[in-house]
Amino acid sequence: MQALEIVAYQKDMEWEEYLVPGSLDEALEMLDLYHGSARVIAGGTDLVPASRKGAPDARVLIDITRIPGLDAIRLDGEKVKIGPLTTHTEVALSGLIRKHGMALAEGASRLGSPQIRNIATVAGNIVNAQPGADTVIPLLALDGSVTVRSRQGERTIPLAELFTGLGKTMIDSTKEIVTEISFPSLGKGEASAAMRLAKRKTLVLPILTVAVVVGTDHSAKTFSKVRIAAGPVAKTPFRCTAAEEILLGSPVNGEAVKKAAAAAAKAANPRTSLIRGTSEYRKAMVAVLVERGIATALERLEESNG
Repeated sequence: MQALEIVAYQKDMEWEEYLVPGSLDEALEMLDLYHGSARVIAGGTDLVPASRKGAPDARVLIDITRIPGLDAIRLDGEKVKIGPLTTHTEVALSGLIRKHGMALAEGASRLGSPQIRNIATVAGNIVNAQPGADTVIPLLALDGSVTVRSRQGERTIPLAELFTGLGKTMIDSTKEIVTEISFPSLGKGEASAAMRLAKRKTLVLPILTVAVVVGTDHSAKTFSKVRIAAGPVAKTPFRCTAAEEILLGSPVNGEAVKKAAAAAAKAANPRTSLIRGTSEYRKAMVAVLVERGIATALERLEESNG
């Protein structure tokens, strides 16, 4: 291992070392060296507040922001690929993402404040594993995946399989680092949209987030592709498969969309919250946002075919 750069000692949060590796291999070696007591930091907008509350139990932070090549957004064949250091602002403004996955750009544009979006990474939003995360719901609808690497090798995990509980994923943050986020690019006859319901203030968590992807046949008369995701309506980010099944192959009309929206609301199981409202209210709003999301995506399809 190369010499480690010790940049800071944070007594209040009990960090003993703050290390800055120059390569991914060096970062993974550092994680291995500290046997579970080290964590990776990039934007830090989730990790630092959690550390102030005593979690996670980390003595060492490994800052990966100086590792080159981890902040690219690129189109690789039929997939959009996003580096783990890419911020929400970069995603929100990316012409590539707006063209091939508009719902993700919309979700990224609504997280927190401009200051937070300028430093918070999409990879961090995923690993934090909140069921209504602003970029996770669109990525779930876009059939996204994450690639993670450890010293033992590399694996790619679909987001549909990634989340195991509230704030929990299949990623072992003591050993693994997210190296890439990807999703199939949307092509001709396909469009996406993201809807967010929140109080009229900045810096508030969403009451609900819904993202949809739709595709139609060449005559635009039937739905050929449908994916709908919502949160927080369960302990993990939620795919509304019952609603998808209703729409797939159905005529593109208001009646079919209303049936699907009702099915999404029925499948959703949000809890009553002092911050977000009652379960009954939020279930009703799932139907509203699904309808609006599908309508917006269909409008975008019509404009693109225009």
